[in-house]
Amino acid sequence: MRTVRAAFEHSGVDYDYVDIRNDNAGRLRVKEINSGNESVPTLVFADGSTLTEPSREILFAHSESLGQDLTPLSTFDRIIVRLENPLISAFGLGLGIAGWVAGALPVVGVGIFLVVLPIAVRAFRK
Repeated sequence: MRTVRAAFEHSGVDYDYVDIRNDNAGRLRVKEINSGNESVPTLVFADGSTLTEPSREILFAHSESLGQDLTPLSTFDRIIVRLENPLISAFGLGLGIAGWVAGALPVVGVGIFLVVLPIAVRAFRK
């Protein structure tokens, strides 16, 4: 799902992101589209058409058919999207604590680096 959002973020195409865990109307709309399933991502386009969990190829083809130019993410951009994952920070925190307890300062350093990495990547992209 993050890759789908990133495709739209880098394209200049306007979109609204709806978190169905916090938006009951959004959840009901997604269930209506998907025969009762809360499938994400579910995309609703301006013309009323929908795509559920589309492959990159289907997403780009459908967007192109609507006159929207989605440029595929470069390898660098795909790496950046993955580096923004907050789980990297959580892992880094655990690694830093374990390194501190074990007295392994290089491990603490790697842990601190991993905690800061997603924050720095998000700041860099803005």
